[in-house]
Amino acid sequence: MNGVILYADDDVLNDGTYENKLFQKFNRSLDYSILPITNISDLEKTISSISTFRALLLDWTFKKPSEDEEMPEMNENPLDILRSKKIYSLVYIYSREELANELQEELKGIFGTEKIYFEKKASDFDEEQEFVKICSEIASFEDKNKHMEIPFIWSQSINQSVQMIFSELEQADPNWISEIKDTAKEDKSDPVSEVINIFHNVLNESLIQDTVLREILEKDQNPVNGSTEESAARLYYRIFYSKLNENAPIMTGDIFKFDDNEYGLLITPECDITDTEKEFYEFLIIMKDKSKEYQDEKKKKFIKDQKSVKSIFNNGIISRHILPSFPFDIQQYDAVALINFISAFVSKNKNEIKEYRTEFKLNSPYIHQLRQRYIAFLGRYGVPAIPDSLRTYNLK
Repeated sequence: MNGVILYADDDVLNDGTYENKLFQKFNRSLDYSILPITNISDLEKTISSISTFRALLLDWTFKKPSEDEEMPEMNENPLDILRSKKIYSLVYIYSREELANELQEELKGIFGTEKIYFEKKASDFDEEQEFVKICSEIASFEDKNKHMEIPFIWSQSINQSVQMIFSELEQADPNWISEIKDTAKEDKSDPVSEVINIFHNVLNESLIQDTVLREILEKDQNPVNGSTEESAARLYYRIFYSKLNENAPIMTGDIFKFDDNEYGLLITPECDITDTEKEFYEFLIIMKDKSKEYQDEKKKKFIKDQKSVKSIFNNGIISRHILPSFPFDIQQYDAVALINFISAFVSKNKNEIKEYRTEFKLNSPYIHQLRQRYIAFLGRYGVPAIPDSLRTYNLK
């Protein structure tokens, strides 16, 4: 995998230290690009700025700069950063002291046992041996995780596209953010969401045309061992539903739990949600017990005819909509949600619903599909049937 190695150690740039000698070995190698980091603050900024890196070679104990020269130096460690940052790379803890077992288990729980290594610095340090050992372990990690190559290239494509789009938008109008926000305000839309949505629409168009990304996606990939029906359910659970941040705004697709049996999907469009004059929001109701009855009925049908599984989630019946792996409960991946269009619609006062919002929302395009199908159900119009003689005449 291509990418820079982050080497975070407070001695990495100190001449004559073991850490500096190891850094120089990597720096002289044509096979690696390496970036030295000497303190926790710069480490956090770098991780936030560089979306994907090849590996993080990380010391555990850093000297904390003192604001008062008379105060003694204190030590700090990167635990809070590792707890808060989502790192999609090899994390290689390389320290003079051995981490406690409880701490190692916590970090394995965060990153997975295959993506974090713990190595104690050798007392009889030999930079050549250490260099060879670390390179070998990085190579072993990459060999075991070849499936990560596509996300790495994907991330690089996003970074390049983002830089290009920012440059083009600024050349068109240095005040492009304000221009879009002001237009959204005049239209009574949420200006922040509008800026984000427009930018991501442009980014999507750029990525679709990225030849490097398309080429690697078209290549045959060896699947990772251990994929199961449950892992597929967990995958599409993430694709269908997002977990909301604590301060996320109310959005189309948000899932509400009004009581233990009644759930609601917010179908009010974004422009109406941000309209301060609008008092009521529209929902499609999901009854948990009715959904369970429907699922049990389909389970019986599936036992008799396993080919029926394809028709169950195709949403071919105009009066209802089915959602798989609905988050009635956290980390439940096998619950079906039934939305009966005949009786599902309700409106509720927007000032009385906030406490009922769950941690989840139905993502695009699935919320748009649901809204379109509901509108199509409302707009259906019956016409007289034609006689068989007319059908026959047209087919002769």
